[in-house]
Amino acid sequence: MGLGEILGPVGEEPDHFRVRHWSPSRGDFSGPEDVVRVPQQPRDRFGRWISTPRGFSSNPLGAQGWYLYGAPDAEGLFTVQAIRPRALHRLHPDAVLPAARQGIPYILHGNWADTPRQRGRIRRVLLEPAGSGPSRQTTGPVGERWRPGDRALLIHSFGGIGGPGGERISGFTVTGHFAFGEARVVSDAITGEPRFDLRYHQIYANNPNGIVSGTQDWTAFSGDLQRGWMGSRPISDVLIKLQPFDDLTVDGRPLSLLRELAIQAEVLMARYRSGDGTGVSTVTPSTSCVQDSSQALYIAIDRLRRRAAEDPGLRRWLQLHPQDSASRAIRQLARLSSSLDQLLTPFGTVRSDWRHNASVVAGETFVRGETGLDALMSWRSMLPRRAHDDMARVFLQHGASLWFLRSNQLAGGDTTIEPLAPTLLLGQIPMLSILLRRFSDALFAPLGPAALGRALAILAIYAALALPLGWRSGFLSPWRLEAFGPALRAIPGLLLMPALGEELVFRVALLPHPLEGGSLAGAVAWGVLSVGLFVLYHPLAARCWYPPGRGLFRDGRFLMQCALLGAACVLAYGATGSVWPPVLLHGLAVTLWLWGLGGRARMQDLPQPIP
Repeated sequence: MGLGEILGPVGEEPDHFRVRHWSPSRGDFSGPEDVVRVPQQPRDRFGRWISTPRGFSSNPLGAQGWYLYGAPDAEGLFTVQAIRPRALHRLHPDAVLPAARQGIPYILHGNWADTPRQRGRIRRVLLEPAGSGPSRQTTGPVGERWRPGDRALLIHSFGGIGGPGGERISGFTVTGHFAFGEARVVSDAITGEPRFDLRYHQIYANNPNGIVSGTQDWTAFSGDLQRGWMGSRPISDVLIKLQPFDDLTVDGRPLSLLRELAIQAEVLMARYRSGDGTGVSTVTPSTSCVQDSSQALYIAIDRLRRRAAEDPGLRRWLQLHPQDSASRAIRQLARLSSSLDQLLTPFGTVRSDWRHNASVVAGETFVRGETGLDALMSWRSMLPRRAHDDMARVFLQHGASLWFLRSNQLAGGDTTIEPLAPTLLLGQIPMLSILLRRFSDALFAPLGPAALGRALAILAIYAALALPLGWRSGFLSPWRLEAFGPALRAIPGLLLMPALGEELVFRVALLPHPLEGGSLAGAVAWGVLSVGLFVLYHPLAARCWYPPGRGLFRDGRFLMQCALLGAACVLAYGATGSVWPPVLLHGLAVTLWLWGLGGRARMQDLPQPIP
């Protein structure tokens, strides 16, 4: 291995390059010059280069040097087998952003922004929680917060290959890839400065590139000239630093989420290497890099949870030492585990194969989920981009410091290809992809006791405002249930339309979902727009396609009730993230108005009873 500045090709040999080495005494590239060979790899079966030496000498990143890994050939000429840009893994972010205000928008949008234009470039961004460091600098070293010996969880993803020489994109979706791993801050052997050392737990199916499922460092998986993706794909490595990831020793008992995750990933990587004994590992919606990486994380969390629950000595120690740093870290890990459970099991039920594999002991057989139901039960981890963003968001919300390392087809010398960001379903049709994400988030959001409590409080406040106003204005009649049976039979239809139909349009499709992390001012503005359009929709509907409402839907008292209902539904949606509380609130309000507060008579333009 060496560190040098690639100066340019030598004579007529396109793969021979002059290199000036690093000088440890001077701390710059003033060392001796040498000649190395960076071989041009053959094209793959699609006619693309996995890597090319073009661009290494002209790329601005070269000013900070390239780590060259290889060995001398038969003639003694050093032949490069892998390359790593020094700039990418130095502890020098291009920007430090406050996690509370800019964290989630950066995860969802900023990290992959304008990817096709970034060929040959890198970007390093640090998301810091409030109060995590002594300064709020925007660039420069951050050694005070990330020091040699620190460990971090690694979330890895890569995107697609676009451009004239790119790969075929199926279904307007760039699927990409997902893996967990571990990052360490180490002191570089050549420069002595701190840098990141990355290792991936690659759960990898059979492939034509010769990539074997297993734990691999960055140079083997990304930087290898023959098989690595550095030169042909955009790559995102998210380093997540949180106290529970440190090795904890509680009363002599070791507890480590990173270690447990590595063990469970190793089991799954071995299964992929053998194809569970069949020799073949394929990708399906229920078994893939992202699904089985998520399975490894679920099993790791489950094993730690069981160990804590089944060890009375550990429980007793935690009760006796509640303020100990290890106790606080374990409580933080428990809260994190609960959030990850909600993410990995969106319906509150674990996939049967994951549950079985979590309890497998020696001599038993692992189970591989192959059904559509298995995929549906873990739909949040079906696409790499979704899992990458959602997991980063969960860790951010639990106070983690996140470091994003992005590279884009380094060194950028192949102009026939361009980097493509991985996408959500139908991601190359942005508006449709956003709608699909919002619909899935709203329809399948978990509803815990706290969310239900907030929804009930909003319902009570809405009723306390709407009923007195309606009675005082004469719009609502005194309470009188007209016919219990017909009212009961009408509820399912009213829940579908107007309740569900209108909530899907005016709340789910229109409003940014709470998981999108917008600002309070933005949420208020979108809420006002939602209520305004909801109110205007009713006279428009009466004029265009709903004649029974032509008189009523222009009544100012009715429109005021619409505004109150719309505002209550906006608040319920924002407070829970689920479409179902506003649907039930909407349906309940319409049902009670029609069958108990004179609504049917007003719809039929009949005389109203005198209060």
